[in-house]
Amino acid sequence: MKFKEQLLTYSYRLAASKKYKKYKQRVDKLLNDQNYPKKRYFDYFMIFLVLSSIMILILEIKNKLPLWVYIYEGFAVSVFAIEWLARLWVVSDAHLDIIESQENAEYEKNDLTIWQLIKSAVVKKVKFIISPMSIIDLLAILPSFRALRFLRFLLLFRLFKVFRYTANINDLLRVFVEKRFEFFSLIILFAFMVFFASTVIYIFEGTGANPNVNNFYDAIYWAVVTITTVGFGDISPVTPEGRFVTIFLIIGGITSISFMTSIITTSMTEKMESIKTRQIFNEIGKLKSFIVVCGYGKMGKVLSSELQLSGEDVVIIDENYQESFDAQQKGFLAIHADASEIELLNELRMGGRVKYIVALTNNDATNLSIILSVKTIHPEITIFTRAVEENARDKLLLAGAKDVVFPYESAAIAAYEYLGQPIAFSAIDEILHEYIEPVIEEVEITKEMDIDGITLKSIGIKKYRLKLLGVVRQSENDKFYFHPRKDSFSIVNEDILLVIGANEDISAFKLHLHEG
Repeated sequence: MKFKEQLLTYSYRLAASKKYKKYKQRVDKLLNDQNYPKKRYFDYFMIFLVLSSIMILILEIKNKLPLWVYIYEGFAVSVFAIEWLARLWVVSDAHLDIIESQENAEYEKNDLTIWQLIKSAVVKKVKFIISPMSIIDLLAILPSFRALRFLRFLLLFRLFKVFRYTANINDLLRVFVEKRFEFFSLIILFAFMVFFASTVIYIFEGTGANPNVNNFYDAIYWAVVTITTVGFGDISPVTPEGRFVTIFLIIGGITSISFMTSIITTSMTEKMESIKTRQIFNEIGKLKSFIVVCGYGKMGKVLSSELQLSGEDVVIIDENYQESFDAQQKGFLAIHADASEIELLNELRMGGRVKYIVALTNNDATNLSIILSVKTIHPEITIFTRAVEENARDKLLLAGAKDVVFPYESAAIAAYEYLGQPIAFSAIDEILHEYIEPVIEEVEITKEMDIDGITLKSIGIKKYRLKLLGVVRQSENDKFYFHPRKDSFSIVNEDILLVIGANEDISAFKLHLHEG
C-alpha cells in the first residue's frame, strides 16, 4: 500500500510539474509535429546517421576500418537508442493514466491493486514497443551489441528508419494501407492462380516428363515467373497440358498486373497532389507576412499579379482545380481547396502573418462563408470582398468585411465617366504614363516616424517624384482629404497618404520616413 501511495504522489507531482510538461512537449514536437521548424533539421540529421551507418556496414565487408569509424557508429547507435526511448516516453503520459485509473476507482468505489493501477499505462507502452516501426528501430539497434557476426545484416533495418523521417515517402506508402481491400483481393487471386497452375504443371510434368521440375517448389517458382511475365526460360513446359496452362496463366497474369498497376497509378496520383499541397503549406509557413486571395477568377488574376509586382507575397485559394493549377504555373503559392474550411484556415497559421484577406469568388454566399470562417478564428484580420448583388453589401459588412467592391458597377461608372469626360481621362492616363510601372500605394504615418505635425511639403514627396492623391485621416473616421495644400496641411499619426509613383520610388520614400 505504501508503494501505491508513493506512486500516486509521484504521478500527481509530475502532472503538476510545468518543467516536466515543457520538456515533454518539446520532445513530442521534435519527434512528431510536422509543422515544428526544428523537426526538419532533426530529420536531416537522423537520415544522415542512418545512411552513414549503412555505408560503414558496406565498407567493413572487405576493408579494415579505423577505430574512429566504430566510435562514430557507437555514437549513431546511442542516438538511435535515445530516440527510441524518447518515443517510448512521449507515446503516452503514464502518470496521467495512473491518476485517471485511481480517479475512476474512487468514483466507482473500488480498491485497485498495483497492476490495475498501472495497467493502462503499461498497455500503451507495450503497444508502442510491438508496433512495426518500433520493432524496426530495435532491430536496427540491437545487432550493434551482437554476439554472432551474421546478425550484422539486421543493421539493414536501419534503412527502413528513413521512412520515419520522410513524410512524402510515408504518404506514398500509405497508398497500400488505404487500398488494402483491393490489394488483398488481388493477392488472393494471384495466390490462387499460382497454386492452381503449379499444381497442374507438377501433376503433368513433375513425374519425369520435365527434368527441370523435380519438386513442388520448382512448380511454384515456374508459376510465379510465368504469371509475372518475367519468363527466365530455365523452366519451360514440355507437355501439351503444361503449355495450355501456361497460356491461361500468362493471360491471367497480365490482367491482374494491369489491374494492380491501375490501382497503384490512380492512388499515387492522388497522393502526389497531397504531397504537393503539403509542400505549398511548408512554403507558406516560411513567409513572415502575406496576402490571401480567395478566388482566382478575372479579378483574382489581375489583383494577384499587381500585388506580386509590388513585391507582396500572395497565397491563392480556389476551389476550382484548373484555376489553382494556373496560379501555380504563374509562380503563386496556390491551394486547391474551399477557403471557408476552418481546418484549412487553421493549417495556414494566419494569425499575425496575414496583412489582409480578399474574397473574390463570384458567389456572394461563398464570400460570406469565407468571411464568417475567418472571423471565427481570427477576428483581427482585415477582409475585403466583392459582391455580385447589391443587397448582399449589408450582409457582407455585417459579417466582418471592411469594404465591399462591386466590380461590374465600378466598370460601368468608369465607362460612363469616360464617355462624358474623355479629356479628363486622357489627362489621368498621361499622369500615370509618367512612370514605367505606376502603382498607387498607401503610406501609413506611424509614431516611430516622428513627423507628427509636419506639413506635407516638409516630408519630401516631390523629391521622390511621387504625386499625392490625398490623405485619409483615421482619427476623423477615415475622412478623405483630396489633394490637400502641401504647404499648409499638417499630417498627424495614423494618417494614410495615397501616392502614385514607381514602386522603387515609393519604397525609397517609405525608408526616408522611417529613418527620419
